[in-house]
Amino acid sequence: MKLKNRNFITMDEWKREELEFLIGNAMKLKKIGYKSKPLKDKIIAMVFFNPSLRTRTSLQAGIYKLGALAIDLSIGQGVWELEHKEGIIMDGKAAEHVKDAAQVLSKYCDAIAVRKFPDMKNWGEDKKDAVINGFAKYSDVPVINLEGAMEHPCQALADMMTIKEHFKNLKRKKLLLAWTYHPKSLPMAVPNSIALASSKFGMDVSIAFPPEFKLDSSVLKKIKDNCLLNKSNLEIFNNQEDAYKNADVIYAKSWGSINFYGNPEQEMKLKQNLKTWIVDSKKMKLTNNAKFMHCLPIRRNIEATDGVIDGKDSIIYQQAENRMHTQNSLLTELIS
Repeated sequence: MKLKNRNFITMDEWKREELEFLIGNAMKLKKIGYKSKPLKDKIIAMVFFNPSLRTRTSLQAGIYKLGALAIDLSIGQGVWELEHKEGIIMDGKAAEHVKDAAQVLSKYCDAIAVRKFPDMKNWGEDKKDAVINGFAKYSDVPVINLEGAMEHPCQALADMMTIKEHFKNLKRKKLLLAWTYHPKSLPMAVPNSIALASSKFGMDVSIAFPPEFKLDSSVLKKIKDNCLLNKSNLEIFNNQEDAYKNADVIYAKSWGSINFYGNPEQEMKLKQNLKTWIVDSKKMKLTNNAKFMHCLPIRRNIEATDGVIDGKDSIIYQQAENRMHTQNSLLTELIS
C-alpha cells in the first residue's frame, strides 16, 4: 500500500483500509519488536506549542526505536514564537511565520509533527486549525497532527488498535463516548477523533452528554455519514443510565461547550450541577462487561473513580503503549 509522503491531519483523508493497514503493521511491531531500523538516518521535527507527556514521549521513544533522530522544538521555550495569519504585519510577539518555519524545517527533516491546542476563545477560528494546516500547506515533507482543535488522529489510531486487540470483529460493537465533569474547559479533538474513527470502523456509536455540550454539527454529520455507510447506529443521549446499557466500550472524556466557548467562568457555573457525570462502578454494571478507555491524563475521582480506572476492565495503559506502535507504523509508511 502506497502511503509515502502523505500528511496525517484528519481521519477523513484516510480510507478505512489504509488505517487498518497501519494498525496491522503496528501490531506486528508490538509483537516482534524493533530489531531492524527502517528509519536509519531520518530526522523528524516535533513541534510542540503545548504541554505533553504521552504524545511527546511515545513519539520520541518510538523514533529512537526506528533508528531515526527526533528534534524536540517547544515553541516559546528556546524557539521563536510563530505567527500563522496570512498577510499580517508582524509587529507583535511572534518573531517568525509558520510559512518560513515549515519550509526551513523541510530542508532539515523528513517529517514534521505538530501539536497546537485551540486558544479556546473563538470556536469559528479555532476549528480551522490554522497552525497545523499552515505547516501542511508550506511543508515539503509529511506533516502529522499531534492534536489540534478538531482532531487528534494519532490518539484515535492507537485507540482503534487497542479496541481491535480485544474485539477481533468491531462490526456493531457498541462504543459509548461518555462526557465527564472536569474543572477546566477542554478541547474537543479527542472526542471528535474517537467518534469519527469508531464510526469509520463500523462500530455502533453512542454519545452521552448534557444538552449544552453537544459536539460540533459538522463532526456529528461526518459520524452519522460513516454510520450510514457502514450500516451501524449513531445514538445521542442526555441520560447516563440509558446510554451505558449494553455498551462494549466506555470511552470517558470531557470537552467544553460550544455554547460557552471563550467564556469558561459561565461554563463552570453550569458544570457545578454536573458532577454526577462520572464513570463509576454502578454505571459500568449497566454495560456488557465493557472495557474502560481514556486518553489520559485523567483526573481521578472526577472523571472516573479509582475503582474503574484501576479495575480489571480498564485498558488505559494499553492505549498509552499503543500510541508508540501506531505512530511508528505511520512514520515508517510515510517516510521510509
